[in-house]
Amino acid sequence: MAGYRPQSPDASLQKYESEASILEQTSGRPARTFTMKSSVADSHARTVAALHAPDVPSEVNNFQTYFIGVTICMGAVAYGYDTGFFGGTIALQSFKTAFGLNSSNSSNTSANLVSLFQAGSFFGAGLQLPMTTRFGRKWSIIISNLIFIVSAIVQTFANGSVGTMMGGRFLGGLAIGISSLVIPVYLSEFAPASIRGRLVGFYDIGIQIGTVVGFWINYALGQNWAPSKFQWQFPVIVQLFPAALLGIGMFFVPETPRFLMMQGKHDQAEATLCRIRKLPLEHEYLQWELKQTRAQVEAEALVRGDDSLWDVAKALFRSPGHRKRLLLGLGLLFFKTFSGVQAVNYYSPRIFQQLGFNGTQNSLFATGIYGSVKAIFTLVFGFFIVDRVGRRRPLMVGSLVGSLCLFFIGGYLLGVGPRDGSNGARTAGDYVAIVAIFLYAAWYCLGWNSVPLTLISEIFTMRFKMISMTFCLMWQWLCTFAVVRIMPVALTNVGAKTYFIFGSIFFCSTIFVFFLIPETKGLPLEAMDHLFGVAELTDAERAVMNLEEGKDNGTTAHLEHAGYANAAATVHRSNTVEVMAPIDEAGRRV
Repeated sequence: MAGYRPQSPDASLQKYESEASILEQTSGRPARTFTMKSSVADSHARTVAALHAPDVPSEVNNFQTYFIGVTICMGAVAYGYDTGFFGGTIALQSFKTAFGLNSSNSSNTSANLVSLFQAGSFFGAGLQLPMTTRFGRKWSIIISNLIFIVSAIVQTFANGSVGTMMGGRFLGGLAIGISSLVIPVYLSEFAPASIRGRLVGFYDIGIQIGTVVGFWINYALGQNWAPSKFQWQFPVIVQLFPAALLGIGMFFVPETPRFLMMQGKHDQAEATLCRIRKLPLEHEYLQWELKQTRAQVEAEALVRGDDSLWDVAKALFRSPGHRKRLLLGLGLLFFKTFSGVQAVNYYSPRIFQQLGFNGTQNSLFATGIYGSVKAIFTLVFGFFIVDRVGRRRPLMVGSLVGSLCLFFIGGYLLGVGPRDGSNGARTAGDYVAIVAIFLYAAWYCLGWNSVPLTLISEIFTMRFKMISMTFCLMWQWLCTFAVVRIMPVALTNVGAKTYFIFGSIFFCSTIFVFFLIPETKGLPLEAMDHLFGVAELTDAERAVMNLEEGKDNGTTAHLEHAGYANAAATVHRSNTVEVMAPIDEAGRRV
């Protein structure tokens, strides 16, 4: 990349005007230089070239950065642990005895206990929006963690009351729904662009670590612990361990510099960024990062003004460019959820039993291996792949190979029928099918497990980030709820053909990514407008431009009435120009 050279407002404006002039002379009509109509594979290179960013100093990838990432992701470990342990715990005879479950009510009660967690998560994802707007990223994580601790205590001491256990499950889901959005946003806002994919990927790594621990705890309890009240209480109370680590660690975690700038606390934001980057304030990289962040915050302050959340939501859906980003995020999470992973996660014991692993302990053992494979490959992807090969290729290759594995599993189960292991030894085909399940898990984790969440934490501008991610995460929880509710019916009535449905959906995601998803590897968040070719010319910006050109066609009066005048008077035009794509005035409408 070219070295960073500060520009004066006049020089920046001249650069902008000259580029617009060249465009008009070349095409003879208004045009934009960076749009989604061009190849999304090329847009990344064009955006990098336009940033004029300095080289990334080694100091930014320091211990404190990783400490903050690991600490924040204790919330993800808590979520993953719940996913891993609860299905096995409700299958324990000690749990069934304590809560009066029998053959007539077990399936319905178990389904309610599982789905209430997801229902709570849906509402939690919506609740976090006003919470993060008012209290910030750090305190929203603290509040959600306190709710989670209360939920774990309520579940542990439910003492046979199904209603109390359900209440605890809902509270736990509420807490996870809040943290499932705030944690990725925190990670994306504080992380250096060079390792942002890795740090945001910590969230999914935490989920997988928690999940595999939950799987193996169930297996160990079934093997070594006689049925008793404490047998089912022990895995429930273990939820408090990652929550306690998160609570202690939050004493050493700062608020994100971006949120501090949004609150007008620029000195505190600078001090925080200096501390976590381990660089002096005058360092050119730090100055560049501060300038990029401040430019976008101030430009979006012009756009936002005194708008309420409802006003921002309306503006989001009125803006075709940002609405397109939202639809891309919803599409990514749809393919992530309906890729079949939930089917394998929740029903892997049943699948392994059909392949000859008879008995609860044998199926739990195979499930533990499945969870371990997912955890290992999530770690490999997060540490060694995501920030080297980017986002697009892992998604496309993962969905292509994963869909082939699902087709094979469905075809094999359709051909041989269910096997319970009681009529002879397992065949070579059984083992090949099991390997296909593990390969599916591996390739899913080499892309789809982490990248969609990384992308939706990156692609939205600050003005629309929280509300857009709220819609995305609520949509994901709704999709997960649908899969969990549909799967028992599908496996009963459709059988092995269910995997052909998921495989077909997963294969379609390859086409979706190839044509619509751009590469974001290594780009600062402030460059996303540049990448997507989307930049708004608001009334405030238009007034600044008119004043610079000695014009006033009535927009200034409108700004004064709308409360933008002070902001417009204090924000340099160059701040907006350097962040947004060089698009001429007529083409700057979204």
